[in-house]
Amino acid sequence: MCRFFFENLPYRWVHGFKLFCFSGLICILCACTSTVWLSDTQLADSISEPARLQIKTYKAGQFIVHGRERYENLGGDLSIYLEGDGLAWVSRREPSRDPTPDNPIGLRLAAIDPAPNVIWLARPCQYTSPIENPRCSLYYWTNGRFSPEIVEAIDQAITAAKLAAKATKIHLIGYSGGGGLVLLIAAQRNDVASIRTVAGNIDHPAFTSFHRVTPMSQSLDPASVARRINTIPQWHFFGAEDKVVPKLIGESYIRKAGTNSCLHMHVIPNVSHEKGWELLWPRLLQETNRAMITKDCNRPLK
Repeated sequence: MCRFFFENLPYRWVHGFKLFCFSGLICILCACTSTVWLSDTQLADSISEPARLQIKTYKAGQFIVHGRERYENLGGDLSIYLEGDGLAWVSRREPSRDPTPDNPIGLRLAAIDPAPNVIWLARPCQYTSPIENPRCSLYYWTNGRFSPEIVEAIDQAITAAKLAAKATKIHLIGYSGGGGLVLLIAAQRNDVASIRTVAGNIDHPAFTSFHRVTPMSQSLDPASVARRINTIPQWHFFGAEDKVVPKLIGESYIRKAGTNSCLHMHVIPNVSHEKGWELLWPRLLQETNRAMITKDCNRPLK
């Protein structure tokens, strides 16, 4: 029937209809391509620019650390977000050549935070080229992702950011592997007012055991400092549907930290490793900020 219909139309109508359909298909493909091929940096820009987070890079240790920052109340507290492990592996056995995240959840959470002073730090080797970061190698986002060199680099970047913001107190927030790093960093500082982790790998021996993968023998273990920092107010959030960093990782950390009213672990229903956190983050921030005001759970700060 369709063939009969087209055969009885003037040629120029049929030809025009075909061109119209072809043009429409090209437009659809172009629209899809513009989304699919958004570069990592462009995606980070689209997240950070509405939140007034400006690009900043730090020479820290042997690395260049990429960041985004907003300082609107110099001298006030500084909230510092650390990104997750990113694209560390492309398969169970094959490491990635570039650990920059496809979906930077840590940056998305930082962009939501209404605090006047906020900085987000990528992990060393993320969002930078091999020319900028010649010391980067697979080691630093696989077995050595929590190595002393990585911890030192992030700690130096935090110190520089704190000086720029003229802050006296800092609040550390880490997503996924960034959660483990904030604990290691807190253990060597005396200016940390609070810690929050989101889907945090805060006990990597428990993590590698759960997934039955090679232990990260060259990485520092965040759970090893748990008891040392248990007087700092801490909130560790896990998604009930998270199959990457399940709640048992947090339970292992809490057992090692010992009993203290400063330690809080919450399992959030209907949330997975990447999905659901953005929607809930404003409420979780508000509730933890209120808890810090009403509870006596601090150690002396300089």
